[in-house]
Amino acid sequence: MNNVLSEILETGAAKTANGSSTVKVHSAISASEGGLLQKLVRQLDPTISLEIGLAYGISALFICDALNVRNGTQHIVIDPMQLTDWGGIGIANLRRAGYGDIVRLIEAQSYRALAELESSGQRIDFAFIDGWHTFDFTLVDLFFIDRMLNVGGVVALDDATWPAIRKVCRFVKANLAYSVLGVDGSNCTPSPKRRISELLLRHSPFRRFLRPEVIAPDSNFGLTGGCIAFRKEADDSRRWDHFVDF
Repeated sequence: MNNVLSEILETGAAKTANGSSTVKVHSAISASEGGLLQKLVRQLDPTISLEIGLAYGISALFICDALNVRNGTQHIVIDPMQLTDWGGIGIANLRRAGYGDIVRLIEAQSYRALAELESSGQRIDFAFIDGWHTFDFTLVDLFFIDRMLNVGGVVALDDATWPAIRKVCRFVKANLAYSVLGVDGSNCTPSPKRRISELLLRHSPFRRFLRPEVIAPDSNFGLTGGCIAFRKEADDSRRWDHFVDF
């Protein structure tokens, strides 16, 4: 683990961009989630990775620390507020850790930056979504990432226990050719009582009036963690009018 990341995890603080003082770190992923990201990156061995949301750079430090740096290696980070709300701390941390040559910072809203990247023909192998946490913004992020992600590539979503993010995860499992590759956090299995309830609901005449989450709970899809990683199994081949409720 690089020294910058180790110091932040140990102290809970990060140096300001100019190094003159420190600030308390908040809104950062846990060490456990960082470990999951590193495991995924090492297994996948991506050349081009992408991240939405930089903040203090904690997740980016975990990812870059696991990258097998070679010719063409690049980690793209998208954060419109990096130099304003976050004071440039995230990108400064990445440069202090020695990753300045492989990191490309795009200071723009993700829906604009991703659209331009996709239009340019950009391909990626790994992506981490931790941006604006509404359903529509996250779904748009996922839409463009899916169009750039190579088959066999991985996309992970942070804060997957949040209702908006979990709904996007359910959309992925119900409508796209993705499999759950890994989760961080609670991984509980349904109780016997829950299994009986599901069986009864499956044959209930009132089934059509129930929400999809009631008929098929998250655990049925393996969506049980705070961070959920999906592997892209195939390119999108749906009909133009395809829809599966989620």
